[in-house]
Amino acid sequence: MKIGDLVNVNQQRGTGSYKVTIPRGLGVIMSFEELEDLHYPNIGSFNLGPIVHVLLNTGETEGFSPQSLEVIRESR
Repeated sequence: MKIGDLVNVNQQRGTGSYKVTIPRGLGVIMSFEELEDLHYPNIGSFNLGPIVHVLLNTGETEGFSPQSLEVIRESR
């Protein structure tokens, strides 16, 4: 997965029996963002993973988890 790839976005929200997949359509990968670890004193540190910013076919740019994206066509 790299900048310029055409992707199909199926956004996953929730977890377990509350997990819902929302089809968002096609888009083009614009950028990647690495997030810093979150730290909670009673829980500890954890990482949310990278965010992939996608220009959707609606004209909006949104960030998604890489698990929500399927590469349809790789850029050159």
